Amino acid sequence: MGNMEKFIDTVFGPIAMYMNKSPFFKSLTDAFIRMTPLTLGASVLMVIGFFPINAWQTWIKSVGIYDDFVAVQNATINALGLFLAFTFAYCFVKINATKYNPLVAGLLSLASFMMMIPQKYALYTVTGVGAQLPAKGTVQSVVDLNAFSTDYIGASGILVAIIIGYIVARLYIFLNDKHFVITLPESVPPNVAESLSPTFIAGAIMIFMFVLRLIFKFAPYLSDHGNIFAFITGVIQTPLQNIVGSPLSLILILSLANLFWYFGIHPQVVYSVVTPIVIANATANIVAYTSGKPIPYLMFAVVGMACGTGFGGQGATLGLVISMLRAKSERYKEMLKLTSIPSLFNINEPLIFGMPIILNPIFFIPMAIGPLVMGLSAWGMAKLVDLGNYNPTIAFPWTTPSLITMFFRGGFKLFLIGVVCLLISVIIWYPFFKVADKKAVEEEAQLSETKSENLVTE
Repeated sequence: MGNMEKFIDTVFGPIAMYMNKSPFFKSLTDAFIRMTPLTLGASVLMVIGFFPINAWQTWIKSVGIYDDFVAVQNATINALGLFLAFTFAYCFVKINATKYNPLVAGLLSLASFMMMIPQKYALYTVTGVGAQLPAKGTVQSVVDLNAFSTDYIGASGILVAIIIGYIVARLYIFLNDKHFVITLPESVPPNVAESLSPTFIAGAIMIFMFVLRLIFKFAPYLSDHGNIFAFITGVIQTPLQNIVGSPLSLILILSLANLFWYFGIHPQVVYSVVTPIVIANATANIVAYTSGKPIPYLMFAVVGMACGTGFGGQGATLGLVISMLRAKSERYKEMLKLTSIPSLFNINEPLIFGMPIILNPIFFIPMAIGPLVMGLSAWGMAKLVDLGNYNPTIAFPWTTPSLITMFFRGGFKLFLIGVVCLLISVIIWYPFFKVADKKAVEEEAQLSETKSENLVTE
């Protein structure tokens, strides 16, 4: 373990130090951390609203408050890109240009981000649709609807939010340095002068973002996607279209999902490619089971449970939570208290943004290789045991831990495979967490020493 920690510190230490000093990464990390209270607060209600007991879910829907819990998710977790667009630009200016107002940069970034989002949708009123498919219907009316879809403002828009936030923050600092501001007499109240001063800057940034929107709408090739969000999604999804269907393909794709999530690209980009195959295979398994035939995609199903989101969320971060039981730093002791319950129910945004895991070089390897090791291990173990009693008809909410799902679908044998996968997750995360924890202890000791010196001086 000591050699492993030394290797991690030697290889990733300089990278972490560079990223900590980099204006871009330092600001981005600060922006992610500032969103932690939001994700933690939302996770409390999400655990309640999506608690993995069918009777509870049925009751929630019967009293008519299920949609209200969904509204909480849409206003918080599904709007992370929106919040990041503001916090990143705000933090970048606050850290790198303290003489300028960071609030203005944050607001300009938020407005620019929303400007890039498609906002026009067609709402059709259809009548005469038959109960059986294929069916025909008659379009009675079409209404243009102006709205912001959570498909863009949520976690799937994080990468765009980072790009927009960085561009706006840089432009804001550059134009301020060039004194592209309105100079008002000293007789004008300070709050009025402060609000009017960056008017020219705001206009220049809005024009720039408007032109950028038009480029993605009309430029050759880029116009095939219609907007910057669809362009980024399309560039990522296209290479994945022909790599689905087998257990090995699923392992590789889920590994890519983790890798993308590490860089701030939401896994939904990958899942949108995999989901049709997963649904088709799951349906084929159910049909075979109810017909008394062998289950054709058994290994595919086992791998999906082993390296999906059932072990603490994307990245099997339940292993990281368990590793934090050995934390020595106050920072990670508190993080354990705050994130353990949400992670148990596969809600790990507080952990992803609070540690943070995103763009943290220390946690790159466990995020990248977790599904690969866990998926291959589960696949190999499933080949050695008889899972003839596997029942694919049993369904649970997405917040259900994989160990519970595996027990009810495949009995004790599949449950043991899940236990081994969880242990593998802990083994993968633990040495990297120890390095992070050690650094946190050193930082806390240094901070405590600095405070003591300041007290003596006073």
